[in-house]
Amino acid sequence: MSMLRSIIFSAVFAAVSSAALALETHCKGNEKNLETYLKMDEVLFEQRDAERVLEFYAPEFISHNTDAGGAGQQKRTAESMKAMWVSSKKNQPNRKLHNDLIICADDLVMVRVTVTGTQTGPMMGLPATGKKYSSTAIDVFRFKDGKVVERWGNNDSISTLSQLGLLLPFAQAEAAKK
Repeated sequence: MSMLRSIIFSAVFAAVSSAALALETHCKGNEKNLETYLKMDEVLFEQRDAERVLEFYAPEFISHNTDAGGAGQQKRTAESMKAMWVSSKKNQPNRKLHNDLIICADDLVMVRVTVTGTQTGPMMGLPATGKKYSSTAIDVFRFKDGKVVERWGNNDSISTLSQLGLLLPFAQAEAAKK
C-alpha cells in the first residue's frame, strides 16, 4: 500500500504545474491536504475562478483575520469570498503568487507566498497607480473532508501600499473613518 501511495503522490505532483510547488515543501503523510491546497492555489489564487470556490471551501468557515487586515475571528461564507477573487483579477490581472514554503501538519497546511503584480484598478478603496509591487503573505488553512473550514492569514499590506505610493492616502482614509 505504501508503494502505491508513493506512486499516486508522484503522479499528482507531476500533473501539478511546477509554479505551484514551493521552494520547500514539508508535508510527508499529509499528501491529500497538500494536493487540495495545490489545486486551490491553481484555481482560486492563480486563475481566480471564483465560481469554483465551493470545491475548496466549506459553505461556512471561520476566518481568523479580517480581509482588510488586523485580528479577529468571524464566520464567513464561501460565497462571500468570490468578490475578493473577482476584484483582484480585475484590478491586478497580472498578479502572481509563488509558494516559497509549504508545511503540513495534521489537518493544517501553512503557506508562505511571495505576491507580485501591478495595480491597474482600485485597491482597498484607493485609485489605481499602475505601479508594480512585490510582498509576502502567510496563510494557514485547516481542512476537514477536503474543504477549508478555518483560515488564518497575514499579508504585508504596508509594504504593498508603500511600493504603490498609497501608504499615506490609506492612513488618511482610515483616520477619516474614526
